[in-house]
Amino acid sequence: MAPKTAYIHEPFNIGLKLDVIDSPFPHWFQYICDENAHHYEASVRNVITYNYPLASHFAKARTPRNYAKIVRDQWRFLRHKARKDTPIIKDPIALFSAPWLAKTFDMNVLVMIRHPAAFCSSLKLKDWKFDFNNFLLQPLLIDGHLKSFKKEIEAFAAHEQDIISQAIVLWNSMHYLINVYKNEHPNWLFVRHEDLSIDPVAKFQSIYGALQLQFTPKAKSAIQASSGEHNPAEQQAGSEFKRNSRANIHNWKKRLTEAEILRIKEQTHAISKLYYSEHEW
Repeated sequence: MAPKTAYIHEPFNIGLKLDVIDSPFPHWFQYICDENAHHYEASVRNVITYNYPLASHFAKARTPRNYAKIVRDQWRFLRHKARKDTPIIKDPIALFSAPWLAKTFDMNVLVMIRHPAAFCSSLKLKDWKFDFNNFLLQPLLIDGHLKSFKKEIEAFAAHEQDIISQAIVLWNSMHYLINVYKNEHPNWLFVRHEDLSIDPVAKFQSIYGALQLQFTPKAKSAIQASSGEHNPAEQQAGSEFKRNSRANIHNWKKRLTEAEILRIKEQTHAISKLYYSEHEW
């Protein structure tokens, strides 16, 4: 991390308990906009101003480990607040709320784009299934950004589909919106995961510069340690974030069958062609 910054991990992730936000959002991929912001703005503002929900978390804690985590997180927030550090939120689950976050809190936005086959293979590897009712139960989202996917999402919510089919719909809906963002927000940063993986140090240095962050030797060393060729190509238990990033780019070719790759290619082509050429399949 750059000096005078604070890393905040996924406040929109409703699977994280007793974390940085006072109470989890009601849905995965919570959509916040002007129409419903009054329900959520205070909670998000507390996160980025380091007002940790100490009392409410203590009331919910049940184990010594819970209490230890709360004390640790409170101390971390107090330290960042005292130093007036700039918050850096990493949260792909906040994608649909990005315009509101940028406008309300004057945030700089970095959007990561990923190859559809790589995205689908990750969900297959971890067996991450998705309940599409999380979209349907958000009328502002399903009748807004996701309107063109509504019938498909309704079908998936009614009857669970296989993991590859779920991943295709998720990838299409998210990357369709990313393309909308590219046209509406030219000042945002858009980076392909694959480009970042090929040359992590140079790409991160460019990102730091665009965001006016100091790229220190410590930051460079941390990037090299987590992405260098000395790391395994596949994630290992206990070191999920340390991988040979260049070798990891095409892991999807080993994880997916030829039939799965063809299905992903055909069913994402209308959108994936905006980001990936034929030879990248």
